[in-house]
Amino acid sequence: MKKRNLKVVFNIFYVRCIAHLSQIQLTLESVLPCKTNNLAGMNPQHFNTYFAFDFTHTILMRYYLKLSVLFISFILGCNHICSQTIADVRLAEILNSGDLFRLKAQYPALKDSVRVKMLKLVAEAQLGCGFNRLESAATALDSLCLHHQEELGDAATAMASLRAMTLLNLGRYAQAGKAGEELVNKFKDVAPFESIFSYFFIERIGKALADTPAPYMERPDRDITVPLKCDSAGRGYHFHIPVIVNGITKDYVFDTGCSFGNFVSEKYAKEVGLRILSDSIPVLGVEIGFVKLATADSLQVGEIIHHNPIFMVAPPDQEVDSIFTFDGILGYHFIRDVKEIIIDNASRSFIFPYRISDGESNMFLSGNTPQIRVEYDGTPFDIVFDTGNVKSRLGNAFAWMFPEAVSELTEHQSRYGGFGGVSYAKVVTLPKFRFSCSGQPVTLHQTEV
Repeated sequence: MKKRNLKVVFNIFYVRCIAHLSQIQLTLESVLPCKTNNLAGMNPQHFNTYFAFDFTHTILMRYYLKLSVLFISFILGCNHICSQTIADVRLAEILNSGDLFRLKAQYPALKDSVRVKMLKLVAEAQLGCGFNRLESAATALDSLCLHHQEELGDAATAMASLRAMTLLNLGRYAQAGKAGEELVNKFKDVAPFESIFSYFFIERIGKALADTPAPYMERPDRDITVPLKCDSAGRGYHFHIPVIVNGITKDYVFDTGCSFGNFVSEKYAKEVGLRILSDSIPVLGVEIGFVKLATADSLQVGEIIHHNPIFMVAPPDQEVDSIFTFDGILGYHFIRDVKEIIIDNASRSFIFPYRISDGESNMFLSGNTPQIRVEYDGTPFDIVFDTGNVKSRLGNAFAWMFPEAVSELTEHQSRYGGFGGVSYAKVVTLPKFRFSCSGQPVTLHQTEV
C-alpha cells in the first residue's frame, strides 16, 4: 500500500493547524488554523496514525465557559434595566454557548457597548486562555478575582483555579503556589482528593519552582530544521525528535497532548542528571498517580535552546512499560515558546520557522492542549489534536451527537495505555470517519468511538 506524505504546521500563537499533502503546520501564536489541503490519494490508515483526535475532551473549554457564566443571569437581573445594553445580553448568550470561535469573532464589535464590566473580563479571560494570550488572561482573571468575588458566586472557584493555572503557565510560580494553596485550604476538608488534585498540582509545583526563573527560548534568526523519526508504538506510531539535555542526546516523543512541561522516565532523569525539586506531584493519566518534579539549565532542539525547562519524572510501571517505553516526551512549554512547528513527513523533518505565519484561527487551547474546529455531517465541533496518541478515537460526545453513525456497529473491547496503567473500554469502530478541516475533506479509517 502506498504511503502518503503528511505535513503539519503547528503555530502556537495563532493556534491553527494546516495539513497539506506532505506536512502539518501547527501555529500557536494567537492560535491560527489547522488547514487540510490536498489530502486526496493519501493512505488513510497511515494518516490515522498521525492525527489523534479524542472527542472526549471537546467539552472542556465549554465546561469552563459555562462555569464562568453561571452568574450572568443574576448579574443582568441585578443591574437596572436602563444600565443594560443589547450588547450585554448578546455577550452573555455567546459566553453561555461555550463557543470560543463565536466569542472571538463577535467580541471586538461588542466590547465597547458592553456595560457590565465583569462580562468583558470573563470574555477577555477566556479568549486569553483559549488563544494563547496568557498575559491578557492573567490581567482579566486578577481583576475578576480581586473585585468581583461576590458577583461571581458559584463561578468564583472556577475563575480562581483558572487564574492559578494561568500564573503557573506564565512561570509566576510563587504566585501560582500561593493561589493553589488557597484553593487547597478551601476544599481539602470538604472534598475528596480526586476532586481537587489539580489544586494540589498547582500548589506543589508553584512552591517547588518558586525560586526558578520562567522558561524562555533562544534561537538564531533563521529557519531551523531537525530530523524526524516515525517509529511504531503499540497499535500506531509516534513522532520522535532529538533533544539534548546536559550534553546527552535522546529521542523524545513529540506530544502536543503533554499539557505541562516535559515527561521523562526515572531512568532517563538519573542518566542526564536532572535536578529533582519535589516528589508527590499528582497528575492524571489513565488514573491519578504521582510523579517527581525536576528541572535543568536548558534543553536543546537543533540550534534552539530552551532555558529552565520543567520535567515530570514518571516512576517505572511494569504494565505500561511492557507496551511502550520512552526516555522523554517533549510537551507544552517548548511547543508554546517555539511558536510554530512544521512536521514534514516528506523530508522526515521538523521545521521551526523564524517568521511566524498568519491567518484565521481554527484551533484553541483547552487545558494546554490544542483543539481543532472541524465539520462532521454539516455540524461544526472541536476535537483534540494529540500527536502523542498512537490511534485516532472519538469519545462519548460523538456518539451522543451523532447516534446514527454508531447505532448499527458492533461493540467490542479496546485497550488504552498511558501514565497510571492500562484501561479497557467498550467501543465501536467506524470503518470511515469523514470530516472537513479548513474546507478540505479528510477520511480516517478504523476510528474507535
